[in-house]
Amino acid sequence: MASANLMNSYKRAQIYLRTKDHAEMRKSMKRTPKKNYDELSRQILEEIGGKDNIINCAHCITRLRLNLKDKGLANLERIKSLSVAGVQFTGDQLQIIIGNEINEVYDAFIHTAGLEREAVVEENLDGESSRKNLTVKNIFSSVIDGIVGCVIPLLPILIASGIIKAIVLILQQAHIAAADSPTCLTLNFVADAAFYFMPVIVGGFAAKKFGANTALGAMLGASLIHPTFVSMVGEGTSLSVFGIPVYPAGYSSTIVPIILSVWVMSYIENFISRHSPKALRSLIEPVVTLLVMIPLTFCLLAPVGAMLSTGFANALTWLYSHFGFITVALFSAAIPWVVMCGMHVGTVPIAIAAIAATGIDRLMMPCFFLSNFAQGTACLAVAIKTKDANLKSFAFTSAFSNIVPGISEPGMYGITLRYKTPMWGAMIGAAAGGLYFGITGTGSLTFLAPNIFAFAGYIGSGEYAGNFTNAVIGVIIALAVSFIATMALYKPESQ
Repeated sequence: MASANLMNSYKRAQIYLRTKDHAEMRKSMKRTPKKNYDELSRQILEEIGGKDNIINCAHCITRLRLNLKDKGLANLERIKSLSVAGVQFTGDQLQIIIGNEINEVYDAFIHTAGLEREAVVEENLDGESSRKNLTVKNIFSSVIDGIVGCVIPLLPILIASGIIKAIVLILQQAHIAAADSPTCLTLNFVADAAFYFMPVIVGGFAAKKFGANTALGAMLGASLIHPTFVSMVGEGTSLSVFGIPVYPAGYSSTIVPIILSVWVMSYIENFISRHSPKALRSLIEPVVTLLVMIPLTFCLLAPVGAMLSTGFANALTWLYSHFGFITVALFSAAIPWVVMCGMHVGTVPIAIAAIAATGIDRLMMPCFFLSNFAQGTACLAVAIKTKDANLKSFAFTSAFSNIVPGISEPGMYGITLRYKTPMWGAMIGAAAGGLYFGITGTGSLTFLAPNIFAFAGYIGSGEYAGNFTNAVIGVIIALAVSFIATMALYKPESQ
């Protein structure tokens, strides 16, 4: 019944989007008929300069993400006129906002373009190497794009692991299974594997992103968490490579060190490949690449990456300790603008670093969590207050999308941002919930997508015994304030 009602709601929303008086909404939120996925893909491909202009093609929950060799070939105005919700450049990455059909559009796009998933196209427009020159701008842009590009395929693993850990916590809190029971022990080490072996997994993704050998990328990540190395670091044993001291650091559950190392490796590997005899390339390239990368990784790049990760975590700790409730409140209110800029995925490494370093993330995940509930409640208020039947249906659907699966774009672009006052209502509500979270020290104990199921990530014991209760109270505050503020600010007659 619920499914049928949701489908009817969706159909009514489609009628609304086709209404003559809402042409602007129709342009930004029109869904693509299934039969037109191939045509849309062909049009997008044409407006970005064709396959030969693509370096990397990936997607997140709602966006097609493309790295292009020549950004100037992308016609943003023409792309905006297609059946998409929006388009923008974030750094060097072109982000085309599709919506809930992203999986279908992505499949159609890579088929039309003749690409593999997350493919890297090596040939350049002029037939020369597609690698960028080593400039400060390119280095910064490549690192940022690399982090985002590597995190996107990592998200399903992180979410699945987080849910499994949350299930373990629920079993323990409900006294169904003890912490040392075979079931809990097994589930825990399986869930922990995704985080512990993260350098290996990300090493492979990073190599694919930067056009390097995938196996070498994974091997480089594996070397950072080899039991012998971990043991020697733990014992304080001095290490060196070719007489160069090795910085003693732990790299399990880290992302930045391996991404930085593999990014540099892609240039090293390319140089060696171009200067190796073809007959011996398959032998020389991996051996020499590793011999060069071992001292670079262990003595320079990985330590720098570890320091950056620790710096992120320490910065969050400092902000929280000095401006705790203010920081959480302001960032909770600002989340919609972070999402609109397409930088929300880039916050994942910071959240992971915080959980790895301190056991809890009190800023990133909680703020997204509160913002999604606040956005959904603002849509709900619009649905209740408006007299337009089609807008009412679309607003109800958007509220559901924000709160249950945690997808904010439909409601944000179609409701809160369009009518402005609901956006203010959502921001006020998220800030109010953030104040409570900040004052009480509420945070996420594991990585989970910011939706209704993320409550499980706030279940804790010991010093975090009250964390779940405070999470519920904080969300209720965000819901109540968002609803009241939107009901007060939103004027249906002004639409």
